[in-house]
Amino acid sequence: MNFSYLYDMAIHGGIEARLMWMLLSGAQGVLEEPAVDYGGMLERMEAEELLALMAKVQERLKAMGVSADATGAMLGSDAAAPVELYIDRQYTIRMEAPDGPALPLRPLVKALFILFLRHPEGILLKQRDQYRQELEEIYAVICPNTAVEDVRARVGRLVNLQDNSFSEKASVLNARLEELLPAGTAEDYKIHGYNGHPRRIPLNSLLVHWFGDE
Repeated sequence: MNFSYLYDMAIHGGIEARLMWMLLSGAQGVLEEPAVDYGGMLERMEAEELLALMAKVQERLKAMGVSADATGAMLGSDAAAPVELYIDRQYTIRMEAPDGPALPLRPLVKALFILFLRHPEGILLKQRDQYRQELEEIYAVICPNTAVEDVRARVGRLVNLQDNSFSEKASVLNARLEELLPAGTAEDYKIHGYNGHPRRIPLNSLLVHWFGDE
């Protein structure tokens, strides 16, 4: 087997190549070199890749005779259950049920949260002006009595690449979610990302329910 080729695939390829390298290199020392910076590799992986890796690792542990109870204890089986979100046409965001407690967020902060929930694929910061109209429509629904020119001005600052409004609102959102959501659950609801990659909320989209007045 050409281990150098496999290593190159692991670094530059997709999740399957990375998994192949990780699993093979962990098979009782079968592969001795080259050395791999696993921590750095994990840092570069997206949420979907990490979840896929966890699933593969659990399959391998099961095949090795490690019980699900043991792996659950190692990973923290007492982790808090995720919170389902229910969002109506007025963009009221409620937790756990359509009539559950609402998340009290400031209008622009809520508009940003709604935008990212509507785009689970993520948003590149340098392209955020492309979402200006969508943000204006969201904000106008949240604040229906706000003058059109004020809506445009406030959203304009949010999408302006020379303005710090986006970073400020994202920081406020992440901090408020930490306060409002049950302990240990907030990370999946926050905006995450780093330069050159899309900012996104890694929440499972099945936990977000959009509904309107019938």
